[in-house]
Amino acid sequence: MNSFKLSEIKDGRIFSKPIFLDENFYLLNEGIPFTSSIKKSLIQWGFTEVQSESEITEEKVVVPHVDVASFESVSIDDVLKDSKPENEEDAKNRVARAANKIINDIIAKCTEELEKLEVSDMDNHMIIVQKVYDGFKDYITKIYTRFVTHRELMIGLLSEAVQNLCEFIRKYRKYMLRMQPKPTDKSDKNFIISHSMRSTIYAIVIGQNLKLPMTKLVELGVASILHEIGQIRLPPQLYLTDRKLLPSEKMLLSKHTILGFNILRENNFPISIQYAVLEHHEHENGTGYPRHIVGDKITLYGKILSVVCTFEAISAPRHYKEAKSTHEALIEMIQNASKQYDDVVIKALVQSVSLFPIGAYVFLSNGKVAQVTDTNENDPRTPIVQLLGEKDSSGFPVTVKTDNEKLKISRVLNKKETADILKLLAKK
Repeated sequence: MNSFKLSEIKDGRIFSKPIFLDENFYLLNEGIPFTSSIKKSLIQWGFTEVQSESEITEEKVVVPHVDVASFESVSIDDVLKDSKPENEEDAKNRVARAANKIINDIIAKCTEELEKLEVSDMDNHMIIVQKVYDGFKDYITKIYTRFVTHRELMIGLLSEAVQNLCEFIRKYRKYMLRMQPKPTDKSDKNFIISHSMRSTIYAIVIGQNLKLPMTKLVELGVASILHEIGQIRLPPQLYLTDRKLLPSEKMLLSKHTILGFNILRENNFPISIQYAVLEHHEHENGTGYPRHIVGDKITLYGKILSVVCTFEAISAPRHYKEAKSTHEALIEMIQNASKQYDDVVIKALVQSVSLFPIGAYVFLSNGKVAQVTDTNENDPRTPIVQLLGEKDSSGFPVTVKTDNEKLKISRVLNKKETADILKLLAKK
């Protein structure tokens, strides 16, 4: 085993063999770039060197898709300022608990602010809910980052945060479903974080529609957050490239489900969560992977993740494609070509987001333009909409119920029409 001084390891360098902090503590897999942020965290914790059986390669590689620098938003000095940690393990646990405290405080504070608002004050609802969305997205980044830097996943802390998210989504589902991916997500190295965040929202909403108890909702949410974690053990160029992958590359990329399963198994996650991650690319007709199992062999969590993973991927931008609208994505899922997806889960998705999904912009039969803001429990074809540019006597946006006779939705606006309408409203 060779020793390497942290001060001499350049940013972005990789090792051809795994890296260890000592004889027992595993740090990074081979091929994972050793970034300046990882080095800084290790130095803060008192380490001066790492060990590996390899030499450092001279290749400068792409920075990992998980932005390790964001982990620094939880300062080790802030975490430890009240008392000195008893040992290294105590210090690490305090940092993890601090990350949980931040997101739990954000959810609690925003819930308190939302409860003070008028129901019709939708604009301010959206502003506050956006804080929770962004905060939890950052929390997911910390979860992935902590695994990259320390190979640690704490099921107890993660479950606690997910339970709070489930409660928040139950109260403010219609606002969370209006959160949209950013244009930068298609080229952002953190697109996996955005994908995991949106997939988790859809998964929890479907689970709530299916009346799952809280314990199962939490398991489903945890599985959704971690369903792509196996990808961090693969070369980033496999999923960041815009070229067509070779058959051998596709085969390697498909291994991320098994890698994710093994990561969760090694970290003692419940078997139900392990199998959800393993099965999130399985199909009802047996054409999925890695085991090519059919419907009755796939777990409920696996069925749900298969649907939400695909639905999110269709409706979000990627570096290799433009996003389709949520309505187009939903229609594609409803068509269920070759019966790849479970009909019960598809029905729950439609009932949860409506045929014209929350957040979509639509033309109404009376010639007005509106945005879908909530579902209709009795008929997914007739959601509640907010009329664009119209205010009531109190100055709040006007919301109305659509129907199948007098106030029908004629069609969904395309991307250019939506952009033009929003620009016009911004000038007013």
